[in-house]
Amino acid sequence: MKAAAIDLGTNAFRCLIRNIDSNYDTDIKIRYFVGLGKFLDKNNKLNLPAKYYSALDNIFNVISQNCVKKIHIVGTSVFRDSLNKNEILLDFKNRYKQELNIIDPETEAQLTSLGVNTLFTNPDSDKIIVDIGGGSTEIIFMSQQQIVYFYSLDLGVIKLYKEFKEINSFSTEKTKQIKDFVKKAIQVSNISLNNIENYQIVFNSGTSTTLAAISTNLKNYDSSIINKVSLSITETYEILNILASKTAKQRLLINGIEKGREEVIVYGIIILTTLMEYFNKSQFLVSDRGVLEGIFKKYIEIWIFMTILKME
Repeated sequence: MKAAAIDLGTNAFRCLIRNIDSNYDTDIKIRYFVGLGKFLDKNNKLNLPAKYYSALDNIFNVISQNCVKKIHIVGTSVFRDSLNKNEILLDFKNRYKQELNIIDPETEAQLTSLGVNTLFTNPDSDKIIVDIGGGSTEIIFMSQQQIVYFYSLDLGVIKLYKEFKEINSFSTEKTKQIKDFVKKAIQVSNISLNNIENYQIVFNSGTSTTLAAISTNLKNYDSSIINKVSLSITETYEILNILASKTAKQRLLINGIEKGREEVIVYGIIILTTLMEYFNKSQFLVSDRGVLEGIFKKYIEIWIFMTILKME
């Protein structure tokens, strides 16, 4: 029996199809870079582009081919921000015969933490989990598998792109302007720094997985290699300087940069390094797991349990 989790984000649409009767070696992961946040206008109306529908059509075709029995779909920041979300939800249900659940920042943080924690042999360890998205950045403090507190920053790679409108050869001055903007957003959030010396910091966003792919010189993305890669802030700055000096097209020639990330990766790394400095951390771990795996833990595993009960 197969189930699917779908995460519709501000930059990327992702889907995880899992055979719940076997181990996770048969997982199917699909990802499309839609950049949906770019189509949210100044009045917060979301104008759905053709690639929104083509990405969803492709995802649901794969789901149909795999005879999936259970689907759970979430939408995050770009849908929360949209004033015409009700119209979009109705269109989604009519077209795909499924419910799109727009989740609040707290639920997004919970799903992210549940997903990331499946990566660790010691899930009780203290962690700061950071998910840099297209429209928001979730920062989750965990201890003993519980969220101690979390913050949702109105800061993401698509929002920075729309603010600064730069994609090619970032000047030192432009990079500093972006960094100062990010610093201010972090400072006004008053994120607690109390007793975090022993907290391990884990980034699970596309920014961090791209950094790991570049660091390991991956031509083809492989989550088994990406997961738990450790990177230093020094190496991260070296990669940032290289990427910032290139055009978007030139970045695509670097192993590890996927089509769709080349225009926003510099913004993501600036957010990441600024947070590392704020937390006074010199090393971070990378996780490919997050919301999708969290959906399985929170929603689909309960459905499996209830289905088995009904069969008995």
